[in-house]
Amino acid sequence: MKDLLAAVLSGICVVHCLTTPLLLALGSSGVLLGLASSEWFHYLMLLPISVLLVWSLPGGWCAHRRKAPFVLGLSGFLLLVAALFAPHEAETALSVSGGLLLVSAHLYNRKLLTRLQEQLA
Repeated sequence: MKDLLAAVLSGICVVHCLTTPLLLALGSSGVLLGLASSEWFHYLMLLPISVLLVWSLPGGWCAHRRKAPFVLGLSGFLLLVAALFAPHEAETALSVSGGLLLVSAHLYNRKLLTRLQEQLA
């Protein structure tokens, strides 16, 4: 369940990263868009993503002993952190790439855990 929640949260991050610049480019404004594009919002979104990453992927590695989900997840997280400090032109590409890596990591981790449970049953 935590991998699905983490994948959904990372997916929301990807949608946010793609739609916010598009809405800004189209001239949209408003309180919601202002909040979504503010710097603190990015830090706020990174908090649950990092908690779910630490809660989910190391435990999955201990169970199925596959490093790939952990490596994908850590790479995605590092890209998200890099996006916070990157020039504006690179921010969206880094964030979207990081979010997609995190979604992939959590879904792959869930698949491996489900397969392991089926083998043990």
